[in-house]
Amino acid sequence: MLDPRRHPMFDRRALLKGAVAAGLMAPGLPLIRSAPARADGDKTPFTLGIASGDPATDGFVIWTRLAPQPLEPRGGLTMQPVEVTWEVGDDAAMQRIVRTGTTLARIELAHSVHVEVEGLAPGRDYFYRFRTGNVETAVGRARTLPAAGADLAQLRFAAAGCQAFESGYYTAWRHLAAENFDFVFHYGDYIYEHGFVTVDRAGRTLPRQMPKDFTPCVTLTDYRRRYALYKSDPDLQAAHLSCPFLPSFDDHEVADNWAADTDSKDTPAEAFLFRRAAAFQAWYEHMPVRHALLPRGPDVLAYRRFRVGSLMDVAVLDTRQYRSKQPCGDGIKANCTAADEPSRTMMGARQEAWFAEGLRAAQAAGPATWQVLAQQVLFARLDWRSYPWLAPSEAPLINLDAWDGASAARDRLLRTLHEAKVANPVVLTGDMHRGVALDLHLDWREPSSPCVAVELLATSISSGGDGVAVMSNADTLHANNPHLKFISDQRGYHRHTVTRQRWQADFRVVAQISQPDQPVATAKSFVIEAGKPGLVEA
Repeated sequence: MLDPRRHPMFDRRALLKGAVAAGLMAPGLPLIRSAPARADGDKTPFTLGIASGDPATDGFVIWTRLAPQPLEPRGGLTMQPVEVTWEVGDDAAMQRIVRTGTTLARIELAHSVHVEVEGLAPGRDYFYRFRTGNVETAVGRARTLPAAGADLAQLRFAAAGCQAFESGYYTAWRHLAAENFDFVFHYGDYIYEHGFVTVDRAGRTLPRQMPKDFTPCVTLTDYRRRYALYKSDPDLQAAHLSCPFLPSFDDHEVADNWAADTDSKDTPAEAFLFRRAAAFQAWYEHMPVRHALLPRGPDVLAYRRFRVGSLMDVAVLDTRQYRSKQPCGDGIKANCTAADEPSRTMMGARQEAWFAEGLRAAQAAGPATWQVLAQQVLFARLDWRSYPWLAPSEAPLINLDAWDGASAARDRLLRTLHEAKVANPVVLTGDMHRGVALDLHLDWREPSSPCVAVELLATSISSGGDGVAVMSNADTLHANNPHLKFISDQRGYHRHTVTRQRWQADFRVVAQISQPDQPVATAKSFVIEAGKPGLVEA
């Protein structure tokens, strides 16, 4: 959280008052119970779809946002609260309603609704919908987590993220929706904050266009409009309809390569934190997450755990809010000795302690077969030499925005896993716009040291545009990185099938995203045998 010793000018009450004055947050409105405002009967207010997320053994969150004109500053609604009815059924036809209620969608949260449904049976599908006035949504599928200690035969889930709207069609989301997963881990970059562009870095015309009045996101209205554009996509809506999400965030939900209280342009903290407050509020307003994740000014407690029976423990980490600023001016560079300073961190001391304590508690109570670290940026050491857009170097080139920029923090985390005798750690990652598989050794400096975990880095849904199956520099990358088992430059997602005995990761790819409705295929599959750290090609 924000440290008042580092930012003495940021009293929380003063910050929130300032946010109201600046238009980042609206003052409270009278609660209208008897005759709440209704959406325009000629336009559906559910233009952004519905979603479920953050499942528990007895329930989950269901979400929607009312916005008949989603790109308008207030979504086309007045300032009055709007009454919304929600229903949960135990059948897809919604013939057997097991929970129902009403809530108010308020302008303070962009007329979004977050309902925490409780009292349901563990480990099974449920279905849900919303209604306001005479307008009803489609039916979505949610799922509760298995009971604590339950013995699962199999778990199927996906990992995905990095979905720049203008870079291509969300075909991968449509295919993911058809796979009927138990849940999706979204590693971040749900939106991109940059302004209107027509070509990519290579000068190619982009397949889709944002509205021309889109400037870089700074205000709450900017971020709300950006989420509205992205969430209006029917393929993304289909993915949310299909199963619950475990949402996280990376940098582009706020600003490119931001770190703690500043951005890549070294904006002073007293200015940047107002932008971060706006970004986090918009993120909360558009994600199916619990009320515990409601931001407090520029802070949100986003790291959390999900226990999936006795099979899997998932720790969703936050590698942005508490991290050290990137050393040596950021970028991909060689000979950055500052990256190895012991004081550097990616998670912050409090989150590191929370993670270690969770491992100790799990070991004492009976550990799950698999321990998952669901996080955002490349964890493994990686030498980037051979990329044509990087200057030649005799020394290894490392990405200072990833864990290579805080190697001591990575060493601490690996030691924590090793000392806790965690048998089967799996790191899930995104950010690189590549599909990558790596073994993680206890000491990256010594390739013969024990393999203690694996990293499965999911490629992007659309960011980076059309890719290639075989990268021209793949051989050099493999030669410089013996722990690298696979790398591909195609768009898609990861499909994970997990049992007590084995974990299979399928790299699902779409050949083109510059054209809609392209087929999906499996580029590569890897297996991890329980109790035997290391990736084996399936």
